Amino acid sequence: MTRNSKDQLVAAPVVVFATQDAADQIVTDLKARYEQAAHYAAARWTVATQKGEEIDQLQREVNERLAWIASKNTEKDQAELESQRGRDVAKGLADLLAVAGVPIPPYGGELSHNPDGAIRNLEAAHDELERTGGHS
Repeated sequence: MTRNSKDQLVAAPVVVFATQDAADQIVTDLKARYEQAAHYAAARWTVATQKGEEIDQLQREVNERLAWIASKNTEKDQAELESQRGRDVAKGLADLLAVAGVPIPPYGGELSHNPDGAIRNLEAAHDELERTGGHS
């Protein structure tokens, strides 16, 4: 390496070509390949940058969806909690009505507040089925 008049490092040629024509041809070919490689690298960098932007956009959309799902889960959990509170109150009221002698149908298929009556109804239905020749 040597220094030029502007105090920059300049590579001294280490390859000696047979002729100037051969040197020109080889240098021209090498420069063309260099330009091709540099253009390819730049084009691929553009693609990589675009894909990165697409990924960032998708990540933002995913994060928005996850936040929406979390919000909906909170709403669902709150509704389930309120539903359970309502069922608890309804059961307490049904128990009080049953104690007062007012049997009511169970809410949502829960156990009857009048199990003896339910058993009598089941036995009567079974007896009716057998009497009419049906199978149990």
